[in-house]
Amino acid sequence: KRRAAVQALPEFERLKQAGREIKEHSLAHLDLYLERFEAQVLAQGGQVHWARDAAEARRILVELCVQADARRVTKGKSMVGEEIGLNQALEEAGLEVIETDLGEYIIQLAEEPPSHIIAPAVHKSREQIAALFHEHHRKYGLEAPLETIPAIVDEARQVLRDAFLGADLGITGANFLVAETGSVIIVTNEGNGDLTASLPRTHIVLASIEKLV
Repeated sequence: KRRAAVQALPEFERLKQAGREIKEHSLAHLDLYLERFEAQVLAQGGQVHWARDAAEARRILVELCVQADARRVTKGKSMVGEEIGLNQALEEAGLEVIETDLGEYIIQLAEEPPSHIIAPAVHKSREQIAALFHEHHRKYGLEAPLETIPAIVDEARQVLRDAFLGADLGITGANFLVAETGSVIIVTNEGNGDLTASLPRTHIVLASIEKLV
């Protein structure tokens, strides 16, 4: 599939090289662009918080949730969040945390760490996922047997739809932080990132500084 996609884009190599040059330039002038990004976010009414380490990042995020009077938090897939142990910190602060990426949601129910950076639940069989859903979704009145992948996905969609609509605060990562505009770009194939960012009254972006361009 990747080969076909590349073949359909004759300028792929040129674009890849341009992307590499932009990234190298951004990293070489990171101090300048970090300040530019912060200024643009502030100009649009947003806030920027800097964390020196994982502990400070967790503290800031918990404080922001408390300030927003949040009870239910939806999360998009974020490896930085995984690395700093964000879910545990939020749960210890009394917040209900729901992962909205399907793979992340599955391993959250299983109380396991992700097994792969892109496919966090790749180690789970269809039968194991069906058993997890049966155990955790009965409280929602969902007890029908899940024998196919479409049925599993549909049930997850039903549960997560209510989570999206009832969330007080959403947390996503970022693929790019754009210094010129103060914009945040997230790329997802499920649409959960869009819903996490747009439906709750408060949106927090958790990103490492090398995401800046």
